[in-house]
Amino acid sequence: MPKMLATLIDRCLFTVFFILGLQLPEFMQQYMQRLSGHLHEAHYQLDQFQAIADNQFQGNLLALIERYQSNSDDVFQQTGQMIENLMLRIEGFNQSLTNLQQGDYLNRLYYFITQIDPELATATLRQYQLAVPLDMHALATGATFAIVLLLLGNLLAIAVKRLIRRLSANNQIITRGPLT
Repeated sequence: MPKMLATLIDRCLFTVFFILGLQLPEFMQQYMQRLSGHLHEAHYQLDQFQAIADNQFQGNLLALIERYQSNSDDVFQQTGQMIENLMLRIEGFNQSLTNLQQGDYLNRLYYFITQIDPELATATLRQYQLAVPLDMHALATGATFAIVLLLLGNLLAIAVKRLIRRLSANNQIITRGPLT
């Protein structure tokens, strides 16, 4: 009976860990959608400045930025810096999205885990919708996650059993009787 119960618990844990592992590719997908939305919005904002540059500087956005930054008024200087930061933000979003969409799955997954934007990840997590994706990458991730966690759990259980055996063999386990 205890062996059957242990097997049942292992199967339940595997299923739970498998479903949790499936969530990583789904979270990655929802993160990319959010990243794409931020990129689109940043482009929209930059397009507003590009329209000014088109009218005033023959389309040269860098000339517009230079004009703002060379102005003696701090408000204009800060606006120039904001436009420059917006351009850098777009470049970063483009690079991240490219890295998350191109290459093999393991490289994309590695990039996602090591280069995740904490702010975007937190926002994605707040709006996260659980799902069970049924593509090969998600299934492989789920199975790998479940197997690794079960192996770690079994190794921990073995280590604890050995520790208990050593302590009991050395009579180092202290038992207490009823309090009087």
